[in-house]
Amino acid sequence: MTTDRISFITDLAAPLAASLGLEIWGVETAGASRPVVRLFVEKASAAPEDGSAAEPSAASVSEVSGGVSIEQCAELSRLLGLALDVEDPFSAAWTLEISSPGLERTFFRLDQMRAYVGKEVDVSLAEAHPTWPVAENVPGRKKFRGTLLDVRDVSFVLAVPAESRRPEDPEQVEIRWDTVRRVHLVHIFPEPGLPGKGGRTAKKAPKRGDDA
Repeated sequence: MTTDRISFITDLAAPLAASLGLEIWGVETAGASRPVVRLFVEKASAAPEDGSAAEPSAASVSEVSGGVSIEQCAELSRLLGLALDVEDPFSAAWTLEISSPGLERTFFRLDQMRAYVGKEVDVSLAEAHPTWPVAENVPGRKKFRGTLLDVRDVSFVLAVPAESRRPEDPEQVEIRWDTVRRVHLVHIFPEPGLPGKGGRTAKKAPKRGDDA
Protein backbone atom coordinates (compact mmCIF):
# COMPACT_ATOMS: atom_id res chain seq x y z
CA MET A 1 0.00 0.00 0.00
CA THR A 2 1.35 3.37 -0.97
CA THR A 3 2.19 6.16 1.44
CA ASP A 4 -0.51 8.27 -0.24
CA ARG A 5 -3.13 5.68 0.61
CA ILE A 6 -1.96 5.48 4.21
CA SER A 7 -2.17 9.29 4.41
CA PHE A 8 -5.66 9.14 2.94
CA ILE A 9 -6.81 6.61 5.56
CA THR A 10 -5.18 8.66 8.34
CA ASP A 11 -6.94 11.84 7.20
CA LEU A 12 -10.23 9.97 6.94
CA ALA A 13 -9.90 8.40 10.39
CA ALA A 14 -8.62 11.44 12.32
CA PRO A 15 -11.93 13.35 12.72
CA LEU A 16 -13.79 10.12 13.47
CA ALA A 17 -11.27 9.28 16.20
CA ALA A 18 -11.47 12.83 17.57
CA SER A 19 -15.25 12.52 17.92
CA LEU A 20 -14.59 9.62 20.32
CA GLY A 21 -11.89 11.44 22.31
CA LEU A 22 -9.08 9.62 20.52
CA GLU A 23 -6.18 10.54 18.26
CA ILE A 24 -4.32 8.58 15.62
CA TRP A 25 -0.90 7.29 16.69
CA GLY A 26 -0.16 5.59 13.39
CA VAL A 27 -1.33 3.41 10.52
CA GLU A 28 0.38 0.36 9.05
CA THR A 29 -0.63 -2.19 6.46
CA ALA A 30 0.12 -5.79 5.59
CA GLY A 31 -0.84 -8.25 2.90
CA ALA A 32 -1.31 -7.78 -0.81
CA SER A 33 -4.15 -9.95 -2.08
CA ARG A 34 -6.24 -9.12 1.02
CA PRO A 35 -4.93 -5.91 2.63
CA VAL A 36 -4.94 -5.57 6.40
CA VAL A 37 -5.08 -2.01 7.73
CA ARG A 38 -3.94 -1.60 11.34
CA LEU A 39 -4.92 1.65 13.00
CA PHE A 40 -3.32 2.54 16.36
CA VAL A 41 -5.12 5.06 18.55
CA GLU A 42 -4.74 6.54 22.01
CA LYS A 43 -6.53 9.01 24.22
CA ALA A 44 -6.39 12.53 22.86
CA SER A 45 -3.80 14.71 24.63
CA ALA A 46 -2.57 11.69 26.58
CA ALA A 47 1.01 12.99 26.75
CA PRO A 48 1.90 15.22 29.75
CA GLU A 49 2.40 18.94 29.07
CA ASP A 50 6.05 18.72 30.10
CA GLY A 51 6.74 16.38 27.16
CA SER A 52 7.66 13.41 29.32
CA ALA A 53 6.41 9.95 28.46
CA ALA A 54 3.11 9.08 30.06
CA GLU A 55 3.18 5.86 32.01
CA PRO A 56 0.27 3.56 31.08
CA SER A 57 -2.32 3.48 33.83
CA ALA A 58 -3.97 0.35 35.15
CA ALA A 59 -6.65 -0.61 32.65
CA SER A 60 -10.19 -1.54 33.61
CA VAL A 61 -11.89 -4.64 32.25
CA SER A 62 -13.15 -2.70 29.23
CA GLU A 63 -9.86 -0.87 28.54
CA VAL A 64 -6.79 -1.73 26.55
CA SER A 65 -3.33 -0.19 27.05
CA GLY A 66 -3.24 3.59 27.10
CA GLY A 67 -6.78 4.05 28.44
CA VAL A 68 -8.51 3.31 25.12
CA SER A 69 -11.64 1.26 25.71
CA ILE A 70 -12.71 -1.75 23.71
CA GLU A 71 -15.99 0.04 23.07
CA GLN A 72 -14.16 3.02 21.56
CA CYS A 73 -12.15 0.74 19.27
CA ALA A 74 -15.32 -1.06 18.18
CA GLU A 75 -17.18 2.19 17.47
CA LEU A 76 -14.25 3.66 15.53
CA SER A 77 -14.00 0.44 13.54
CA ARG A 78 -17.68 0.73 12.65
CA LEU A 79 -17.45 4.40 11.66
CA LEU A 80 -14.24 4.05 9.68
CA GLY A 81 -15.47 0.86 8.03
CA LEU A 82 -18.54 2.70 6.74
CA ALA A 83 -16.40 5.58 5.50
CA LEU A 84 -14.01 3.23 3.71
CA ASP A 85 -16.93 1.42 2.10
CA VAL A 86 -18.08 4.74 0.64
CA GLU A 87 -14.63 5.92 -0.44
CA ASP A 88 -13.60 2.44 -1.61
CA PRO A 89 -9.79 2.94 -1.68
CA PHE A 90 -9.09 -0.78 -2.15
CA SER A 91 -9.29 -2.95 -5.25
CA ALA A 92 -9.80 -6.12 -3.18
CA ALA A 93 -11.41 -7.25 0.06
CA TRP A 94 -9.73 -5.73 3.10
CA THR A 95 -9.57 -6.12 6.89
CA LEU A 96 -9.51 -3.32 9.45
CA GLU A 97 -7.89 -3.71 12.88
CA ILE A 98 -7.95 -0.99 15.55
CA SER A 99 -6.03 -1.09 18.83
CA SER A 100 -3.84 0.88 21.24
CA PRO A 101 -0.13 1.30 20.36
CA GLY A 102 0.69 -0.81 23.42
CA LEU A 103 3.66 -0.85 25.77
CA GLU A 104 6.14 -1.55 22.96
CA ARG A 105 4.71 0.98 20.57
CA THR A 106 6.06 1.49 17.09
CA PHE A 107 7.06 5.06 16.21
CA PHE A 108 5.58 6.37 12.98
CA ARG A 109 7.10 9.86 13.11
CA LEU A 110 10.36 11.19 14.47
CA ASP A 111 8.62 13.73 16.73
CA GLN A 112 6.80 10.89 18.54
CA MET A 113 10.14 9.79 19.96
CA ARG A 114 10.83 13.06 21.83
CA ALA A 115 8.67 12.06 24.79
CA TYR A 116 10.66 8.83 25.20
CA VAL A 117 14.21 10.16 25.61
CA GLY A 118 15.89 8.00 28.25
CA LYS A 119 13.92 4.90 27.25
CA GLU A 120 15.20 1.84 25.42
CA VAL A 121 14.31 1.40 21.74
CA ASP A 122 14.86 -1.25 19.09
CA VAL A 123 15.75 -0.08 15.57
CA SER A 124 15.84 -1.82 12.18
CA LEU A 125 17.32 0.08 9.23
CA ALA A 126 16.37 -0.25 5.59
CA GLU A 127 20.07 -0.52 4.74
CA ALA A 128 23.34 -0.78 6.65
CA HIS A 129 24.42 2.27 8.64
CA PRO A 130 27.01 4.19 6.56
CA THR A 131 29.43 5.05 9.40
CA TRP A 132 28.85 2.52 12.20
CA PRO A 133 30.92 0.59 13.05
CA VAL A 134 34.05 2.53 12.17
CA ALA A 135 36.35 -0.49 11.73
CA GLU A 136 37.51 -1.20 8.18
CA ASN A 137 36.32 -4.32 6.36
CA VAL A 138 33.43 -4.69 8.80
CA PRO A 139 29.93 -4.64 7.28
CA GLY A 140 27.67 -1.84 8.38
CA ARG A 141 25.07 -2.61 10.99
CA LYS A 142 21.30 -2.67 10.30
CA LYS A 143 19.96 -3.38 13.79
CA PHE A 144 20.48 -1.38 16.97
CA ARG A 145 19.08 -1.55 20.47
CA GLY A 146 19.96 1.06 23.04
CA THR A 147 18.91 4.04 25.14
CA LEU A 148 17.43 7.01 23.29
CA LEU A 149 19.64 10.00 24.14
CA ASP A 150 18.43 12.76 21.83
CA VAL A 151 15.96 13.52 19.06
CA ARG A 152 17.09 16.06 16.48
CA ASP A 153 15.55 17.61 13.38
CA VAL A 154 16.05 14.64 11.05
CA SER A 155 17.78 12.07 13.25
CA PHE A 156 18.04 10.56 16.72
CA VAL A 157 20.94 9.37 18.88
CA LEU A 158 21.26 6.07 20.73
CA ALA A 159 23.66 4.94 23.43
CA VAL A 160 24.86 1.50 22.35
CA PRO A 161 25.46 -0.85 25.31
CA ALA A 162 28.96 -2.29 25.71
CA GLU A 163 27.75 -5.88 25.35
CA SER A 164 26.51 -5.23 21.81
CA ARG A 165 29.57 -3.46 20.39
CA ARG A 166 33.31 -3.90 20.11
CA PRO A 167 35.64 -1.93 22.39
CA GLU A 168 36.78 0.18 19.45
CA ASP A 169 33.23 1.02 18.36
CA PRO A 170 31.66 4.35 19.39
CA GLU A 171 29.41 4.38 22.43
CA GLN A 172 26.78 6.37 20.53
CA VAL A 173 25.27 6.22 17.08
CA GLU A 174 23.27 8.86 15.20
CA ILE A 175 20.54 7.47 12.94
CA ARG A 176 18.73 9.43 10.25
CA TRP A 177 14.96 8.98 10.35
CA ASP A 178 14.74 8.47 6.58
CA THR A 179 16.91 5.33 6.88
CA VAL A 180 14.68 3.66 9.47
CA ARG A 181 12.59 0.67 8.46
CA ARG A 182 11.02 0.17 11.89
CA VAL A 183 11.64 1.47 15.41
CA HIS A 184 9.72 0.59 18.55
CA LEU A 185 9.86 1.12 22.29
CA VAL A 186 11.26 -1.67 24.45
CA HIS A 187 9.25 -2.09 27.63
CA ILE A 188 11.36 -3.20 30.59
CA PHE A 189 9.31 -5.12 33.12
CA PRO A 190 10.46 -4.54 36.72
CA GLU A 191 12.22 -7.45 38.35
CA PRO A 192 10.26 -9.03 41.20
CA GLY A 193 11.56 -8.05 44.63
CA LEU A 194 13.19 -10.52 46.94
CA PRO A 195 11.21 -11.68 49.96
CA GLY A 196 11.70 -9.97 53.29
CA LYS A 197 11.93 -6.35 54.37
CA GLY A 198 14.02 -4.20 52.09
CA GLY A 199 14.30 -6.98 49.52
CA ARG A 200 16.63 -9.06 51.67
CA THR A 201 16.01 -12.63 52.64
CA ALA A 202 15.61 -13.06 56.39
CA LYS A 203 18.35 -15.12 58.00
CA LYS A 204 17.49 -17.77 60.54
CA ALA A 205 19.10 -17.55 63.96
CA PRO A 206 21.58 -20.41 64.47
CA LYS A 207 20.48 -23.21 66.75
CA ARG A 208 22.33 -23.75 70.01
CA GLY A 209 25.34 -25.86 69.27
CA ASP A 210 25.69 -24.66 65.68
CA ASP A 211 28.74 -22.68 64.62
CA ALA A 212 28.18 -18.96 64.85
